[in-house]
Amino acid sequence: MQAQEVRFSAEKAEVKTTALSNRVSIISKTEEFFTLRNQWNAINESSPKGTVFVSWEWLYTWWETYAKDGNRQLYILTCTNNRNQIIGIAPFQIINNPKKYFPCSRQLILLGTGETDGSYVFGEYMDLIIQQGQEQRVIDCFSSFLTKNNDLWDGMKFHELLENSYLSRLFSTQIKDGSFNIIKETKEKGFRTYIDLPETYKDYLMGLRKKMRNNITRSFSRLESEQNYSIDIIDDEAKVNESIEILAELNRSRRGDMKKHSVFEQENFVKFHRRVIKRLLPKKQISFKILHFGEQPVAALYSFIDGDTIHPYQSGFETENGHRYSLLTTMLSKEIESSINNPQLTRFNFMYSDEEGTYKKRYSGTTEIMYSVSYDKTGFKYSLYQWIHGSFKQWVKKLLRV
Repeated sequence: MQAQEVRFSAEKAEVKTTALSNRVSIISKTEEFFTLRNQWNAINESSPKGTVFVSWEWLYTWWETYAKDGNRQLYILTCTNNRNQIIGIAPFQIINNPKKYFPCSRQLILLGTGETDGSYVFGEYMDLIIQQGQEQRVIDCFSSFLTKNNDLWDGMKFHELLENSYLSRLFSTQIKDGSFNIIKETKEKGFRTYIDLPETYKDYLMGLRKKMRNNITRSFSRLESEQNYSIDIIDDEAKVNESIEILAELNRSRRGDMKKHSVFEQENFVKFHRRVIKRLLPKKQISFKILHFGEQPVAALYSFIDGDTIHPYQSGFETENGHRYSLLTTMLSKEIESSINNPQLTRFNFMYSDEEGTYKKRYSGTTEIMYSVSYDKTGFKYSLYQWIHGSFKQWVKKLLRV
């Protein structure tokens, strides 16, 4: 964990923004957000850190679904150059939840995060969206604007970030003789696991541990000899609703067998994915496959295609046959094989896990640490919080021991 204190001057921040010949605007209305689609995606698709999870389709669909979930306000920032062209976007929202987030009553977080109804959409590697070559200029511009308008927020929290994210570089330029302080804290939080795809599927299998390789080949041989199976690829918008229902039922079956909660039990979660699939299918950013035994669906795998990377996102399988045929392993290994055979794809990204040693490691994946970053603005509420959880708490503990 790393913590540091940075002092800023709101007055000087305004000068800095002017000197850069950039202007920051706030997008606070859904109608304004809707009109940004083409400009938004043009920047995202050209950015080195752009992903499907900060695409207009993903974030607009999320806001469309979750805008009334909790007390939240749209707070998207756009940075334009002197030709009035957008060169950077900060996809923010402000969530007001004083009980949970004190002293950050008005917490600035990323769009696509912070669901309060129990669902967890789980977009990853989310970040500022910046035109290539304009990174530091835009980061400084947003930092200056947020400093000048610090009365609108108490703190910021960003999760599931990659190392050296743009968000971790906010407020990186220190300005002396400032008027308030910002406390930055960086914590390691979980891992992502990915495979850099080899030339052939045979190369991939030979790179696995013997036990895993044998499990894959044995399960698939059993499947071929015992079942009349087929894999249905969902590429028609008309099939989306039915396919989501199948996936939801199979996911509930899998999670129930593990005595765990299924996110598909949340209405908003299902609604979000119905919408986002229909928007991403025409862009060929969805891989949705259902395995059938005869006419019976027994397993499903739902993934996102993101440039040269595929992200397996949700899965499910029918528990009666699931273990005999290792249905999850079969679906994942067949998706890996399909990805290797796709010249567009070079990486298979299993996404986030709380721990490093999950089942994903068995697929010969490389793990990488992820981070959460918070910025807390000093002031009365922050000092009160520190006192309550610091010296006052220690005093109470000492008193109780007596």
